[in-house]
Parts: sequence; structure tokens; C-alpha cells
Amino acid sequence: MSRSLLLVFLVLFACGSSKKGTEIKEIKKELIISLERTPCYGTCPIYKMEIFSDGSAFYHGERFVEKIGNYEFSVSKETLNYILKKADEIGFFELEDRYTANITDLPKTITFIKNGKDKKRVVDYYGAPKTLKEFESLVDGCIDYRRMKKLED
Repeated sequence: MSRSLLLVFLVLFACGSSKKGTEIKEIKKELIISLERTPCYGTCPIYKMEIFSDGSAFYHGERFVEKIGNYEFSVSKETLNYILKKADEIGFFELEDRYTANITDLPKTITFIKNGKDKKRVVDYYGAPKTLKEFESLVDGCIDYRRMKKLED
């Protein structure tokens, strides 16, 4: 009996020590870029796009867009890095949180960027700088309708 107890102890000890050496660290997939366009009283496109740190992306189109529904696609690391670099160049993290005015019937563009520890959400309703408008268009350019895969609703 003591021999089998010793064998069990050795097996447990060996498994416990090798487990530490082969431990797999899970890489956290996190949201780093999102862009949402909201409705207006007219035919403004309504959709939301999210891009994650591993390059996977999600798109939900509602109205006045090429694709309606939920889709997935991917974005290259080069494109992700380019967008994050442009965010730094335009001073995205120093922009106002909201650009707005006391008027109605305009859509909002809501942009979120996370670059390292920095993260910011900017709501563009009216009066945003030209550099932000151009940046929003750059992010829009990531959407590749031809390579999207439809998700089950």
C-alpha cells in the first residue's frame, strides 16, 4: 500500500511541476476600434462596426447600407496599425468628447479607439474638425463588403 501511495504522490508531483512549465497564457481579445453611424430623418446609413485586437471584425447594418444584418470580416494587422497611427497623428485622444449643437435631424458618428492604455470615445454630431471627419472615413474604409461572411441572426 505504501508503494502505491508513493507512486500516486510521484505522479501528482510530476504533473504539478510540468504544468507550470507548459502553462499557456491566454491572449485577451479586446475591442480596439469601433465606428457607429446613427439615424437621421432621411436616408442616412445606419450601422456599427467593431474591430478587435486579433483583426477579427463585426458589422451590423440596419438601414440604407449595402448589407443588412450581422456579418464578420477581418482587418490586417498593417491596417490596424495604420489606423492607430493616424489616430495619434490627428490627436484623437486630445479631441473633445462631443461635437454637438442645438439642432435636429443630423446623424451621429460615434468613434472609439483603444491604443494601449489610452482609450477614447468621440461623438460627432455637428462642428467636428475636418481631421476627425477624414479619420471617420478612413475607419469606414476598413469595411470590405465583398469579403464579409453572414452570421446567423
